[in-house]
Amino acid sequence: MSQPFATSEPVERFTGWRRVLLVACAAGLLATALAAGLGWVLDGPAAAGSAAGGGIAVVLLSALTLLIVDLAERHAPGLTIIAFMLGFVVKLVLLGIVLSTVQAPDWVSAAWAGLTALAVVVVWQTAELMAFRRMRFTVTPHP
Repeated sequence: MSQPFATSEPVERFTGWRRVLLVACAAGLLATALAAGLGWVLDGPAAAGSAAGGGIAVVLLSALTLLIVDLAERHAPGLTIIAFMLGFVVKLVLLGIVLSTVQAPDWVSAAWAGLTALAVVVVWQTAELMAFRRMRFTVTPHP
């Protein structure tokens, strides 16, 4: 019996999502490093650590979503959009759990962490869109 959305083997094609993931990660990590450096210069090591924490949290959670999409595109191309939505929901749930249960240390600057996280989201989305624009899709007809 054939399943309409799944394949038994990885799809032998370059989907482009891996490149989107790499470009967005590089941009997000660069923005995080710049914000941490700025925090160090302006407010010291606590600000740098706060900025680094905020930026890295955004990069990890955003990378998780793109990694899920890349794996879905390679193994079950028909489920890519569902995988993307599921990854987004999982990301929001994880963020909600972390924010509501983990107590931040006293040295963390909420302003540096929050503003860096916001900046990294903007940089990440911009890099993701630019990489996505250059992506090529393989169109295969349904049998």
